[in-house]
Amino acid sequence: MGFMPELPEVETIRRGLERHLPGRRIRRAEVRAPQLVTHPDWESFVIGLAGRTFGKPRRVGKILFLDLDSGTLLVHLGMTGQLLFQDSAQTAPGNAVGGEQDPHAHILLHHVDGTCLCYRDIRKFGKWRLYTTREALTCPELAGLGPDPLTPDFALEGFASALKRTTRHIKAVLLDQSVVAGMGNIYVDETLHRCGLRPTRRANKLSARDVRRLFEAIPDVLKEALERGGTTFSDYRDAEGNRGQNGPALRVYGRYGQPCLECGQELRRTTVAGRTSSWCAKCQK
Repeated sequence: MGFMPELPEVETIRRGLERHLPGRRIRRAEVRAPQLVTHPDWESFVIGLAGRTFGKPRRVGKILFLDLDSGTLLVHLGMTGQLLFQDSAQTAPGNAVGGEQDPHAHILLHHVDGTCLCYRDIRKFGKWRLYTTREALTCPELAGLGPDPLTPDFALEGFASALKRTTRHIKAVLLDQSVVAGMGNIYVDETLHRCGLRPTRRANKLSARDVRRLFEAIPDVLKEALERGGTTFSDYRDAEGNRGQNGPALRVYGRYGQPCLECGQELRRTTVAGRTSSWCAKCQK
């Protein structure tokens, strides 16, 4: 089952990094897979990070911003990216248990105090960019992003207006990062089930009551998953290497063919916007 880290997983990682990174100084950057560095070139990336000190990490939607005393690191985890803080008492940074080099450890930021920030990525779909502080304010990754649902920018009026302007299926709209930044397949399915809305409902046909229920449910579903450290199916880990504990709490995602936990009817599978959707024909209208 393909799974890209969504807002709760990325925010869990950010919170873990916030416990470890601020104030730590980078001694050297080690890049084992140069294709993961997309700005600037990987050699300039390595040079630009030497001697930099971490500030407080930030998140916008599914994107991590690791602020430095000069510049900002942007990290997109892709499908299988892991961002792990390793202290000097653990296995040597970038090595697997037993001392052999970890074949999936691709970028390592070695700190002056002997700790390390290690980026692992089995499929190598992640992206790293080093921006100047000014570049980070207007970087293309932020262009067109909608409001983050865990911030005050997520407002009912704007959300309702975005839904009213489109005839697309509601699931497709909620997956659109220009409408809500950070939602993905897992939490869209869970939110729609909680609101009793089938994924193929037309967004502009939803009642004002349905829109409000969606608006209120989105942050609730995300916060509940965040409290459990996100959802792990295979690759996702937090900054300390722990699995997310939200999987057993999922009501519909990935459960098609099994009984609905609310009514007992078999959950259905539908493809919307190219994504598999699990839903209940009895509970979701």
